[in-house]
Amino acid sequence: MSKIFYSASAGGFFHEINHETLPADAVRVAALRHAELIAAQATGRRIVANDKGRPVLEPVKAPSVDELRARAVADLQAEASRRIYAVASIERQSNDAALIALAALAAAGGAPAPEGFADALGRRAAIDAIRAACRRAADLVARMPSANLAYFDATAERLWVEG
Repeated sequence: MSKIFYSASAGGFFHEINHETLPADAVRVAALRHAELIAAQATGRRIVANDKGRPVLEPVKAPSVDELRARAVADLQAEASRRIYAVASIERQSNDAALIALAALAAAGGAPAPEGFADALGRRAAIDAIRAACRRAADLVARMPSANLAYFDATAERLWVEG
């Protein structure tokens, strides 16, 4: 098995078998330690050099309340989009908007609403309800304590019911 080295200046690992020359600050790393560091990096941790140039994992920094709120709002928006697309695709929404506009023109001229108008209005109302629920949930998130934000679930059905 080839030897593994870490270079703080390069910010990476070097395998002796793949590199003829190593950076001047390269330090040897045990294969098991290299595997541990790479596994931790795969979960989002960062590998940095300590004061002796050896690779260590950067301490885990708890997200701030603002970061937790931003993540919760982003999750809400993603869930709202998922729910809206379950009601109607973008194309269907666009066609519904055109149909609703045609119905308004027809009504202004005293003509009956075009076929499919009631269905278009139903989908529009469902989408509007989802958007309203998302706004209510975002208002809730803005007031929520950080302990609750850490476990926030944007898919919880209670967030998506009216009232």
